Amino acid sequence: MKKIFCMALSAALLAGSVPAYAAEESLFTKTPHTFTARVGTTEFTKDGKAQPLDVPMYIKDGYVMLPLRTFMKALDADATLAWSNGTKLAEVTLHDFTLTFDINGNRIWAKIGQLPVFGQMEVKDGRVFVPLRDWEGVLKCFNRYIVDADALSWDAETKTAAVQLTELTAATENDTSSVKGTGEAAVFGIPLTERYDDIKSIGGDYFIAKKYVNTDGDILGAPQEYENQQADWFLLNQQGKVLLQYSNKDVLRLRGFGDGFLRLNRRYRTDMILDMEGNTQFTYGYDDYHDVGSFSEGLARAMNYEEGKCGYVNTKGEEVIPFSFYSADAFSEGLAAVGVDLPKEEGRQSAETRYGYIDKAGNWVVEPKYRRAFAFQDGLAKVEDTDRNIGYIDKTGKEVIPLRYNKITDFWNGKAFAQEKSGEVILIDTTGKKLKSIITGKYLDDCGNGIISTEVSEQVAPGRVEYVKLYFDENGRISKEDARWRMRLSEGLAPYQDEKTGKYGYVGEDGTWVIAPTFDFARDFKDGYAVVSKKVTLANGKEDVQWGTVCHPI
Repeated sequence: MKKIFCMALSAALLAGSVPAYAAEESLFTKTPHTFTARVGTTEFTKDGKAQPLDVPMYIKDGYVMLPLRTFMKALDADATLAWSNGTKLAEVTLHDFTLTFDINGNRIWAKIGQLPVFGQMEVKDGRVFVPLRDWEGVLKCFNRYIVDADALSWDAETKTAAVQLTELTAATENDTSSVKGTGEAAVFGIPLTERYDDIKSIGGDYFIAKKYVNTDGDILGAPQEYENQQADWFLLNQQGKVLLQYSNKDVLRLRGFGDGFLRLNRRYRTDMILDMEGNTQFTYGYDDYHDVGSFSEGLARAMNYEEGKCGYVNTKGEEVIPFSFYSADAFSEGLAAVGVDLPKEEGRQSAETRYGYIDKAGNWVVEPKYRRAFAFQDGLAKVEDTDRNIGYIDKTGKEVIPLRYNKITDFWNGKAFAQEKSGEVILIDTTGKKLKSIITGKYLDDCGNGIISTEVSEQVAPGRVEYVKLYFDENGRISKEDARWRMRLSEGLAPYQDEKTGKYGYVGEDGTWVIAPTFDFARDFKDGYAVVSKKVTLANGKEDVQWGTVCHPI
């Protein structure tokens, strides 16, 4: 969470409703700062402490001229500046936001548009100088605010300009992790090896590995720049034994396809569905199907290339549910959410899609009347009506949790978070009963594993409101650092990066290290195994990455 300098803003900037966070303590710590600049000298201070400046400040056309680099570095040491002497452009970047100062054109702009400019910027004695009057707009772009009109002062006797700011530090900036302990050494399923450049679990004690062609070392986490390169592909068992192997000359990609099947993307636009022994179940090309999904409960969603309609095929590639839907999702608990187009009617600009649920015979179980529909889990499915109200239904279509909320999360341990139209976030059970009020926030974001986040606000000064992103579980607020690993929990363990060493290990549900942090990369557990990797230096002095898997310790 970055620090922001702010105070009063025009009320016009704050029009609209503002969700509030009812907290006993402030979400911010306020620290006042004063910057002074004595014209004709190099005396530039922050809170009385001299800042490095090797050329004097001055007045031009009635404006006090302040050095760009010195002022930005005094505001935040993380600020970076770049200068192009040919174009006379200066770029200032702070927290991924960049402002460009065009000295020749006397313009200041960002992606949001051009800022108002007063006076003339210029380069003097090898430094970019910006009129003090321009700094109010510049600071706003970096979420830093001059207090008010009286905060800019000028002492004619001493020729000193002063700027008063208030630094607000969000409470979440000091959030710390509760992770404790040291953990035990990992037990490997597939020993670490530099033979592969990536390994991914496809479940059921099977893994797919690949080795890029014409690359030499140091590939960590399957970087994007390598994704389109040619690779040899391997199917491995839990001990790392190669069960199947395919050459880059014939194959573009090998991946898991659900229900114990593989999908082999061959060159020349032909794909094959295989079992784990490498036996072909069926082959298809774009002339047959387009965009075939993974198998779930014995069926795979597919799209007819010519008509652009969706249906379902079995593990032999045979059409079992006709291609008659606008869209279709995977089967879950015997039902699948599918969408159909309603005919265009008078007053309606275009056809609209409505969603319902079908069984494996293709029969409607819940008629298509929803704007959105999601997969069934534990007998309930989340749906949204045409007025964007969200709730849950059962497999008969009965509303178990009324469609009245802005948003609802997935259930976790029999509980879910729901946001009322008022913005209040509440905790409910599987019957829709309200268990407690959690917070009133700007939105509700489902982070998974029973963790949510939302932005909450606080009025930090008259006419000035600031927002902070906070995290909660069913018991109340948790720190951002704890949310980071808790939302990654799978099979009771979460990959986590140790703050001191930068290495990854695994943390248990109680926040204790279970597998000691010794890796440079770590994925989630799946069916008892997790993929890890570690950078190594080979005998020839080159750097490489070893890949392997660790076993669940329980």
